[in-house]
Amino acid sequence: MTICAFTADSPPPYGTTYGRWTIEWWRWALAIPKSKNPILDRTGEYAGQNQPCKDVWYLAGKLPNKDINPPSRSCRIPAGRSILFPVINYEANPLELPELRTDQDIIEHVKKGEDSIVKKECHVDGKLIPAQRIESDPTIFELKMVEHNLFNEEGGSTRASADGYWVFLKPLPKGEHTISFHGSCEKGRLISGAVYYLQVC
Repeated sequence: MTICAFTADSPPPYGTTYGRWTIEWWRWALAIPKSKNPILDRTGEYAGQNQPCKDVWYLAGKLPNKDINPPSRSCRIPAGRSILFPVINYEANPLELPELRTDQDIIEHVKKGEDSIVKKECHVDGKLIPAQRIESDPTIFELKMVEHNLFNEEGGSTRASADGYWVFLKPLPKGEHTISFHGSCEKGRLISGAVYYLQVC
């Protein structure tokens, strides 16, 4: 079975640039309260929260920390959907970090965080899939964080920037699939990732 993924040089997936899709992923992730947020989910119970109505399905890793045990999640995905997820990524905004006073402060902070990444690996059904480093497009974008968000910050609208290593799979065949990915940053001190057992149907 051939597993295909979009790359940084691919035509814009579904008419939207790869970098813009990563912004939409962040908007999705930060619009879901922490009580049902897929990033904090250990089992896949909340994998379907607020998914796009067509074309793409979002997966999530976990918040980077010292825990070396990734969450193991099971979920169903509609056939015909591409699958977008970060192997490891970084976002910053002044609501989280008030010391970031200008757009340039935000951009430089994100770049510094992403440049500290030392590991980024992804396997789909046992096959290594290269992760693509993708900056948000545009570099600075508008972001709304829901109250009781996963970062425990006050909700509201803000300006943000993001960068990361992503995988954007083209639709997988119907049936069972396993996706595992993990990354680390700050000399391996902080670890992200997840294992997904998918039923595409």
